[in-house]
Amino acid sequence: MGLTVREIRDRAERFHAAVLEEMFDGMSGRKPWPELQPLYATQRLLAWEETAPAIERELAGASGESERQLRRLLGWAGEHQVRADNVDLDDEYRMWHSTASVELDETQVPVRRLDAMIESEPDRQVRAGLADIRADAHSVIVPLQLDRLNRWRISAEELGYGSYRQAVQRLNGVNLASTLREARRLLYETRELYETELDRQLSRHVGDIDGEAEAHDIEWLARMDWLDLPCQESMILDTVRTDLAEIGLGLEDGGRVELTIEAFPGPGMKAFCSPIRVPDRVVLFVTPTVTPGSCRKLLWEIGETVHWSRTDPSLPFEYRSIGDRSVAEAHGALFANLALNPDWVRRARGIEGRQLEDYLRLAAFLDLYDLRRLAARLQFDLEVCESDRPGSLGTRWAELMYDATRVRHDPRGFLTRLGQRFGSARELRARLLSAPLARALEDRFDTDWFRNPRSGKFLGQWLAGGLSRDATELSELLGEPGLVVDPLVATVRDRLE
Repeated sequence: MGLTVREIRDRAERFHAAVLEEMFDGMSGRKPWPELQPLYATQRLLAWEETAPAIERELAGASGESERQLRRLLGWAGEHQVRADNVDLDDEYRMWHSTASVELDETQVPVRRLDAMIESEPDRQVRAGLADIRADAHSVIVPLQLDRLNRWRISAEELGYGSYRQAVQRLNGVNLASTLREARRLLYETRELYETELDRQLSRHVGDIDGEAEAHDIEWLARMDWLDLPCQESMILDTVRTDLAEIGLGLEDGGRVELTIEAFPGPGMKAFCSPIRVPDRVVLFVTPTVTPGSCRKLLWEIGETVHWSRTDPSLPFEYRSIGDRSVAEAHGALFANLALNPDWVRRARGIEGRQLEDYLRLAAFLDLYDLRRLAARLQFDLEVCESDRPGSLGTRWAELMYDATRVRHDPRGFLTRLGQRFGSARELRARLLSAPLARALEDRFDTDWFRNPRSGKFLGQWLAGGLSRDATELSELLGEPGLVVDPLVATVRDRLE
């Protein structure tokens, strides 16, 4: 006799927490890398052929919130099966990512350290050489990435919901076609503004370039070394803690948030949030923030921490922990964009006048650059998941990236950020929701909503819903016709025009 739906739900919640615990141990350096295969081997009762019939039987007679919860659980069960089928390859990739190295000046350097080396290298020729070494290192992993992609596609198709793309849409309730449409609108409506600002920033900071700008130029630009900005993680944490306390949403109130500060992180290690048991155990892992990008990354993770820790504990597992993750990421983006708010930056980082103006303009440009790359990545992810010859698409990826950014990207990096289950779509949807949410907060509570006590009640009620509604529904609650690009484009223009 198989499991009941209640038993499936209980097992799913325990297993979900165990996976996140293992991922935390690997990402935080407690283990060399996360190893999930042993965990999945213990959960054969959660296999699709065991769980899907039980959930679908109850779905047949369900309606309203009960139907909604069951569809969420069915989506989790399908994703669990795809992950279980791929766990050996995914573990192999994580091992490579943690251990791969290259030889530089007779010294073995972790591949994960190359990003930081490129960002901090002012000599363009040296920087280009490092970028070439990194691209060559990434090309080594292409066969494994292609194996992972092929296995994902086969696993998803075996669920019985059509192709890989169709299965993702049906089980997760995400309309990839409409998300792609908005991505293309974003590219079209910001092209002229972006290209004007690209020329301005390159001319001002990179200088004369023989040929065209390359991706490593933007990576170096993002470090903003010439501005000499104070950017310690303690400044970011202290400011956000103070702001959240002032609006009645203290970061560590109730003991739900476990703060782990790593003073000496390993190569490539960054801040992250791990919602191990929502909302009772949410771990925020903090690393030193030495660049504007790492400061913004910490703010994003703080935003996600606030989301998970403020979720109503009485909600069922399906509404607390699974569903449309772009909702949690939207709250990450909301806090990350404090790094583009003049009032917040002035207080948190103590800069004024021309230095503040230069920082805000460059930061706004870099945000638009990231958005346009994200839109191009989504288009590529959709193409590569349906291609008969995905290994031949390096040139296509470079073309899409160049069309979006007018910056050359090395084709060898085309599978570096392979979008498993369309993570690019989730991230773009998060940005599409965060923009109208930020605008609503500013309209109701002014531009300093983050420290206005009146905003705390609104945000507390908003966050309590967890993942009970998806990004499209929440956008509609904010008065939008759906998850559309218009508020995001308006925000971009406000910052740069």
